[in-house]
Amino acid sequence: MVSFIKVGDVLVAQGKGDEALTAYRDSLAIAERLARADPANAGWQRDLSVSFDRVGDVLVAQGKGDEALTAYRDSLAIRERLARADPANAGWQGDLAASHGKLGLLHAALRDPATARQHFITGRAIVAGLVDRFPGMVLWRRYLEQFDRDLARLPP
Repeated sequence: MVSFIKVGDVLVAQGKGDEALTAYRDSLAIAERLARADPANAGWQRDLSVSFDRVGDVLVAQGKGDEALTAYRDSLAIRERLARADPANAGWQGDLAASHGKLGLLHAALRDPATARQHFITGRAIVAGLVDRFPGMVLWRRYLEQFDRDLARLPP
């Protein structure tokens, strides 16, 4: 599964979106089987969410926003479950914020600023909580600044 993701990443870098999408979907198929086999395995659930994200990323690049929305929403649903099950896990919280960020950007591109704003606000709130918990973590502060920039770009 990870190998397919790495192959997909290389293909994206080479500008071969269709081939990358195939690799990511191969990764997704494996991740779905593993996640179904052991739904309590948080690592496999996260891997599944990553595969959905990668598929969504390529679909966005290909201008297939509606298909990307489905992939990103599937990823978000998994990440919401993981974050709810272990609220102290900063990684799960960060992944959840990232999902909201991707959905916010996609909704903004699809000219749905109200929905984009909701995702950005939700993601920002999650990251603000991480900044409070880990004040020395520069990465969380950068994410918070990115959410602020994304919100500022939306029409009033």
